[in-house]
Amino acid sequence: MLKNSKKGISRPIIIVISAIILIGGFLTYCFLRQKPETPETLIKIDSPQPNQEIESPFVVKGKARGYWFFEATFTIKLLDENGNVVKQIYAQAQGDWMTEDFVPFEAVLNFSVPKNQKGILVLEKSNPSGLPENADERRIQVIIKAGETETNFSETGNLVKDNAGLKAGVWYLVYEKPGASALYVELKFSEDSLCQIGATSQSCQTVILEQGDRAEVLGWEKGEAVIVKSMVINRTSQQFQTIELYYYNHNLDKDNSGNTLCSRNGLVAVEREVPVTNTPIQDAIRLLILGNLTEKEKEEGITTEYPLEGFSLTGASLNNGVLALAFSDPYNKTGGGSCRVGILWFQIEATAKQFAGIQQVRFEPEYLFQP
Repeated sequence: MLKNSKKGISRPIIIVISAIILIGGFLTYCFLRQKPETPETLIKIDSPQPNQEIESPFVVKGKARGYWFFEATFTIKLLDENGNVVKQIYAQAQGDWMTEDFVPFEAVLNFSVPKNQKGILVLEKSNPSGLPENADERRIQVIIKAGETETNFSETGNLVKDNAGLKAGVWYLVYEKPGASALYVELKFSEDSLCQIGATSQSCQTVILEQGDRAEVLGWEKGEAVIVKSMVINRTSQQFQTIELYYYNHNLDKDNSGNTLCSRNGLVAVEREVPVTNTPIQDAIRLLILGNLTEKEKEEGITTEYPLEGFSLTGASLNNGVLALAFSDPYNKTGGGSCRVGILWFQIEATAKQFAGIQQVRFEPEYLFQP
């Protein structure tokens, strides 16, 4: 006689199946609840606010996700009531941009319009690929005021940087007023800020400032900072020389199929006038790795990844035509793909080789600039 037996599902299996169902349901719930990223979640604007009146010069401030930047910058455009570009500038990250977190940014906007009018401030996500699907922007309506605010700051003092109690990496003017102790004010530079050294004037963004320089500053006081309109710098040495800094333009470095070659063909020389010193090679390399390109040079397609966080030149020696440059790279910012590290090094090498007697350039320590 056959017995009709009925086997049940074991308890451990039931527990496992139930857990899978619960976890799957929870993940599905989270997925459905997840909101897609929008420009409003990727970039936050502190100044200006919607429909705020802006008058030249104006400081644009906010914070954006690291991937909104490329080489620590992104483009800002001011459009007039007809949609025409009044001014285009580059916002600068105020910290390490190679992160997915929010990074503060800042840009000084100088502009001129014939009348008061409505306008739009466009903050464009950097899109080195050029692909439409990677493009993004944040727009904010503003009221553009005609004319330029009259300067309200004119003081002479000394330039200081990295002093105790002050913001790191920021230039200040320390000056005096009758009956008061020493006063400090942060200096902000725009593409239109002009620095005069001797008989030569040039963009302050291309000038190497020195601790203790005596400076006469004219500008606009905005809160605890001054936007520099012009600055006359007095140094003991009045001798200057023109040097070349080599940066990169990928448009000049492509094969017949349009592929980037990552070669020295993309190097482009830009001229800078600098004081004559006993260390011209080191001065040139230090100026190069500051990465200060003018807006005109950027518009011509010239780029650089410099400055790199923590990366600095610590010394140099020349022996039988071989120049050894010693660097400090505590955060390993010179590493990466072979294309990237090659272009970084080519810029330094070409800048150094402009000086007489240098046939070969090498770097120390040897683990730098490695893919």
